Amino acid sequence: MASSSREQEAGGFLRSSLPSPPASSVSSPSAARPILLQPRSRPLRSGSSKESDFINHVEQKLLAISRRYENRFSATLSEEANPDVEGRGYTNIGEEVRDLDPVVDLIWISGTPSLQIAFLLTIALTVMTSLPSFPFMPRTTFQLLQKLDLMFASLLKGASAETGEPLPGSETGRSKLSTTEKVRMRGIVERTRIAVVEAAGKDESLADVSTVTQSRMTDTEDDFNMTTEDEDMDVVEDESSYRRWEMDIARVYERTIMELGMALDVADPGNDGWAP
Repeated sequence: MASSSREQEAGGFLRSSLPSPPASSVSSPSAARPILLQPRSRPLRSGSSKESDFINHVEQKLLAISRRYENRFSATLSEEANPDVEGRGYTNIGEEVRDLDPVVDLIWISGTPSLQIAFLLTIALTVMTSLPSFPFMPRTTFQLLQKLDLMFASLLKGASAETGEPLPGSETGRSKLSTTEKVRMRGIVERTRIAVVEAAGKDESLADVSTVTQSRMTDTEDDFNMTTEDEDMDVVEDESSYRRWEMDIARVYERTIMELGMALDVADPGNDGWAP
């Protein structure tokens, strides 16, 4: 019952070198349908009961996801017969993304930069760590990475990367991230881009993704409102499809890279922002 109460409150505010991101895609207009949900108008008050309940709720969700990841590929026959059993290990990254996606949205809706930064960096690290553990699923992976990219870019700007409107708690249009947080974000972004390239290049990954998606994507399709046509987008069957995913690989965290470069240049004019 307490957990349900928290949910109500929380919802109430409710191949070794990497390709360079295509410059044209950064400046292209946003899609007609916004990716990011509208955050609450004001951040949660620090030290308030709502903030405490929100933190507890998100931490519980992330802990459950972590446990399912640790139990990956270890589902028993009885668990496979009942895929909704709590704690069942993940069998593909699509299942993990399905659990992470609503948590990412909830964090964004909180409109509280200090919590958004900390939790989203943790989730980005989780995704990066998970990529080598499962066969690569392009559409599912890029969908979440695009959302994280928009959120990070927005937090770095202090304004929505989609609409340009100031974020709650950043009415001055300035980022709330410390230099330490920016450096940590840079490391996660760089390593994730490498992890995506390596995951996509595995023999059992892109080459056999049609087999993976047909056998393992049933539950995930519904959660992401995938049609039969959309499902085909996660299947690499020919050279043109492979080239399409190569372009998406090049765009991983492209907005974040641009904003980080400018932010770190300001913090240290003598550094190009990307040197180790």
